[in-house]
Amino acid sequence: MAQSTHYSVKLVPDFERHVLLGDETIEFQANAGEVAWQKQAGLHIVASKAAKGAVTVAEQLVTVRVLSVGRHSVRFKFEAAAGRGIKWFEDNAGLATAFYCETWMVCDNSPGQRATLQLEIVVPFKHLPQGARGFWAVGPGRPGKEWVGDDGHHFVFEQNDPVQTYLLSFAIARLEVAMDGRYSIYAQRMGANNVAFAKTADAYAFLRSAASIDPMNSHYTQAFLPGPSMGQEAAGMALMSQDDLSDLLDKDDVQLMAHELAHQWWGVTVGIQSWSDFWLNEGFAEFMSNAYIEMHQGRAAYNQKIVELQGRMKKLREEGKDRPLHWEKWKDAHEALGPIPYVKGALFLERLRTELGDEIFWRGIGLYTSGNARRLVDSSDFERAMEKASGRDLKTLFDEAVYH
Repeated sequence: MAQSTHYSVKLVPDFERHVLLGDETIEFQANAGEVAWQKQAGLHIVASKAAKGAVTVAEQLVTVRVLSVGRHSVRFKFEAAAGRGIKWFEDNAGLATAFYCETWMVCDNSPGQRATLQLEIVVPFKHLPQGARGFWAVGPGRPGKEWVGDDGHHFVFEQNDPVQTYLLSFAIARLEVAMDGRYSIYAQRMGANNVAFAKTADAYAFLRSAASIDPMNSHYTQAFLPGPSMGQEAAGMALMSQDDLSDLLDKDDVQLMAHELAHQWWGVTVGIQSWSDFWLNEGFAEFMSNAYIEMHQGRAAYNQKIVELQGRMKKLREEGKDRPLHWEKWKDAHEALGPIPYVKGALFLERLRTELGDEIFWRGIGLYTSGNARRLVDSSDFERAMEKASGRDLKTLFDEAVYH
């Protein structure tokens, strides 16, 4: 059995060719035998070296045969072309990555594996109008050292608590930066950043109360990037678009902001063991964003969100797309995505809230979250927490709503 323990990755974007030049070291614990990591076909390894073992590179897999039990390391140099999980913005405006880290690094992308990360991004001066001036990198964890060298602007990010690799997204764009206590905002046009900070802090207080614990990462960054609306959680960070910031400020549309923020508890601090329980990430984030809307805008606004979810679920059933929430037939992360974990998951939480009543329901949410902090969970962990809070046997309800 192998366990990747730490990734050290240095990336240099080539804006002209839309390629990331990478240098990566993986530290891992393993018994003697073969250890495997994933990569996308567009990630081309140009050099590899294992301290003790032989490296084999296939199109979407890298393996190392190690000879002894213990701690090991392997190093790669690579070029990562465009693939699923990376988007280059138009007019050399930067890039963003989302979810599929195997497009820009060699990694174990299964949710049952967690590791720490040091990510160094070098924004080069060449091929950029006005050089690298105004470009910022945003990444997972906390910002580390930053400096300007002959080769460009260096940004280092450190995720010191182990997380799953789909929480290691980053972005590079020409951005303005504002900070306020535990929060940072990166945006193309900052505008009324005091309002954005206030809305974020309000949602944070609500979610912190529901979770009953602090999130894994004490600092939280929101990056509002070029292009259409997007939402991607990462460890200590969320990637959204400039349009999303405008909606937050001008329309008081807090849902995406609250959804991505909720993942700092349900997705980052409490992780899932396998894609079979992806709803424990997305169903929770969807429900919690609606619950925050109830607190922020009133019960009628919350009820409207539930009606919208019910309409979406009805359509999914009519299209033959209904599935159990706990679903063991996903082949990979891409198959696990889709609307069912979001829509059906949020509706199940609303059903539990109605069935148990607010006091017991929210007590159960707090027990589940605090009791599983920094752990990997499945649906049975949530069921046990809700049974403990309610003093009831909920097997029949979970069997019907989660497993069948």
